[in-house]
Amino acid sequence: MSAPVTCLNRIEKVGTIVDVLSNTSTNHNGFPVVMQGAGGEEPSKLCGLILRSQLIVLLKHKVFVELARSRLTQRKLQLKDFRDAYPRFPPIQSIHVSQDERECMMDLTEFMNATPYTVPLDTSLPRVFKLFRALGLRHLVVVDDVNRVVGLVTRKDLARYHLGRHGLEELQLAQT
Repeated sequence: MSAPVTCLNRIEKVGTIVDVLSNTSTNHNGFPVVMQGAGGEEPSKLCGLILRSQLIVLLKHKVFVELARSRLTQRKLQLKDFRDAYPRFPPIQSIHVSQDERECMMDLTEFMNATPYTVPLDTSLPRVFKLFRALGLRHLVVVDDVNRVVGLVTRKDLARYHLGRHGLEELQLAQT
């Protein structure tokens, strides 16, 4: 699994989202969405998962909280907006976000998957492998006993394993 995981808050600053998407070290396509506990003192708990492609469409159409309240931009995002961008979503570098827009907030609640697949921290590798194969998953969020994000398993993390005659076997990859 990948750890530590880059998580986004349910209501996140646009500048933070742009920075996360622009960061080449976070090249996975799913980001856990967390919600801060009451008073901000409790640790953040998982409340969903949002895809890189969804974030890019939201940025492209400037679905920001402050802009949504003005009379100039009452347009709601349609499913068609996501379909039009599929399968070649624009790269984050092609989306212009001004300095003022970076200060706006984006509410991810209505666009995130509120029920992503999760596994507890002590889940065995064969179990995770079977979940990926049976459900065709791309991302699997690893949580602790109080639903805090601990890690993220992607297909790339599992690519070096396969189910052989003797159970789960690690493939020997060439060193480059």
